[in-house]
Amino acid sequence: MNVSAAEKSPHRDNQKDDDRRQLHGFGYAQQLFRDMGGFSNFAISFSIISILTGAVTLYGYGLNAGGPLVMTLGWPLVTIFTLAVAAGLAQLASAFPTAGAMYHWASILGGPGWGWFTAWFNFTGQFAILAGISFGCAEFMTPLLGLETTYANRLIVYAAILCSQGIFNHLGIRLVARGKWTHRGPWHLGKWSAPNAVIATLWIGFIPGLFIAPPNELTGYTFAGLTAVLLIYYFVEVRHWFRGPQRMGTEEELLQMEKELGDKT
Repeated sequence: MNVSAAEKSPHRDNQKDDDRRQLHGFGYAQQLFRDMGGFSNFAISFSIISILTGAVTLYGYGLNAGGPLVMTLGWPLVTIFTLAVAAGLAQLASAFPTAGAMYHWASILGGPGWGWFTAWFNFTGQFAILAGISFGCAEFMTPLLGLETTYANRLIVYAAILCSQGIFNHLGIRLVARGKWTHRGPWHLGKWSAPNAVIATLWIGFIPGLFIAPPNELTGYTFAGLTAVLLIYYFVEVRHWFRGPQRMGTEEELLQMEKELGDKT
């Protein structure tokens, strides 16, 4: 593995040691490669946000439904509240830098039950958003590729997009990478954490209500049905055996895991 000059710097080494100690405090070994720089992180984040497919596919919908006022005032207003949510999540990510993300945060702060529900809602949400954004991208790409905008052609392009995403996930991140809360992480809002949390929580509560309002009642029924199924499954069976994320071992065992992983790579 090639090591850059930046990775050899004392500051970089000290940062890695601090991060490793923090992970050990949670009971986890440092197992993921840390070869993604700032630009790679930005590229993946930009892709996940999907500005191009999101903006392009919804631009006409916004103009038809609300007119220019929606585009000039609506989007900037939504951006402000969305940034409040992002800032709150950034604090959690900074304090609990684990790959489990929201599942792990919810398990630590609220208990195994909250972690289990968070993981399932996030899992189903990722399915839905991946399918929706990819289909929107297919509707945009079909005429761009010079194909007739028939339903069959859109499905073909849609399938190709999903396959390309599967290939990148299967081959690994390297293809993309080239080029209870008692402590604060390196990034936090200080005294503004509580006001920001209130704003973000209200915004998160408002958006689902807006999306299930008429004429989108079917979305509300679907969400209510999913919630009912998960609640029944959890209280009937899951709560009897699910204990949330577990420690991987003692300090010595974690160091041995990291050593063995380093020998393999």
